[in-house]
Amino acid sequence: MSSLTVRAHAKLNLGLRIKGLRPDGFHTIESVFSQVTLCDELTLEITGDPGAISLACSGYPSPKDERNIVWRAVELFRKATGNNDGIALTLHKRIPSPGGLGGGSSDGAAVLSAMKALTGAGTDLMETAAALGSDVPFFMAGHRSALVRGRGEMVTPCTVPDYHAVLVNCMEEIPTPLAYRMWDEHNEDLTGAGPVNHYTALNFGVWHEGKPFPVELGNHFLPVLAERFRGVKRAAADLASVSSSWGLSGSGPVFYALFHSEDQARKAEEHLSGKYPWVFRCRSRQIGASSNG
Repeated sequence: MSSLTVRAHAKLNLGLRIKGLRPDGFHTIESVFSQVTLCDELTLEITGDPGAISLACSGYPSPKDERNIVWRAVELFRKATGNNDGIALTLHKRIPSPGGLGGGSSDGAAVLSAMKALTGAGTDLMETAAALGSDVPFFMAGHRSALVRGRGEMVTPCTVPDYHAVLVNCMEEIPTPLAYRMWDEHNEDLTGAGPVNHYTALNFGVWHEGKPFPVELGNHFLPVLAERFRGVKRAAADLASVSSSWGLSGSGPVFYALFHSEDQARKAEEHLSGKYPWVFRCRSRQIGASSNG
């Protein structure tokens, strides 16, 4: 096998709690990550030019050099395994980035996994995944949904009900470091607000139509970002108007609304499509491919 094509799926944060600042400068989080059918597509091909890396990109604009996480994934794989095969990468981006959907991390994990399959390397790559990015271990672990803690390296599989989702990009530019810095400035007010997610059990029950999604979807970033970004505040109100189960994924700018049925999701998609330039309907990965890609 000299080439391989793989999909790199987006994730939603079904609730996100920031627990504090670590000595290494990173933040400790607690969140349920859940993969959806929205995905990027990658093709990796071993070439006859040892040590070389090439990258072609399409879809959403993406760097075509070492600034791209997929390029760095190849370099870290080589460092971990000693492999020096030439690699040609083709990346088609469908996941908005930045968006809070983990698109870059998913791409990086997909490259590590594909490189391992292509080369037959027997090395455990979880430490390499953690070095590549905080969300990469979740995607490397291969779980559809998981409770993620620490910096992102503590991944415990869990079960959440199947759902349909409508994603909305509020189109604000919110770099993740800025979002964390804003949270740091306001954390004294937020720490007394009580728990955001009830992660006392790793099985979150079942969805009953007419009742809210059984995982609390509050996000510690949301009240801070809504104060500064008008688009965040507006999107939160719009999503709340179409679903009782909605949230902000990561630090945004993508929001989601969850539904029990495809018909409910389709109606919400139609309502929101005229208000935002990017609205996407998808599903949790457990129930198959999205009807619109």
